[in-house]
Amino acid sequence: MTRSVTLSAAFVGAAGSLVSIVAIPWAHYGDITVPLTRFPGWGGYVGSVVALHACVAWAVLTRTARQALTLAAVAVLSLVAVGSAILLTLTYDDASALFSGAVPAVVPRPGLGGIVAVLAILISAGAAAVSGAGHRAMAVAPTNARP
Repeated sequence: MTRSVTLSAAFVGAAGSLVSIVAIPWAHYGDITVPLTRFPGWGGYVGSVVALHACVAWAVLTRTARQALTLAAVAVLSLVAVGSAILLTLTYDDASALFSGAVPAVVPRPGLGGIVAVLAILISAGAAAVSGAGHRAMAVAPTNARP
């Protein structure tokens, strides 16, 4: 894969994470949409996603001698971010944690925020993995080879 494709995938993953954090509701209580910032523990998810995208950017943009270490960090941070997104998504029905005071007497349902978040994380991790494979292939290829 070309470098521009991996850069595009990394950008799409980061943009998807940002949109899931800021714009997409993570739960619905009737007509009330619940953003991520009302969930307890949302800061841990945001921190893991920021660290993940920093590692993905490092993996895609640089050619380091320790590419395996960067990819291992991306894998661990991806697991942490996906796990925290799933945990947050599963707590959509804990109304007492999401609302202070009166709790709406409606049946809650999950929003699209968690799904978009997990997809964005997987896209970013895939971009880092493909980029790492491309860096290894370039390192193995002889410099005087002709196409």
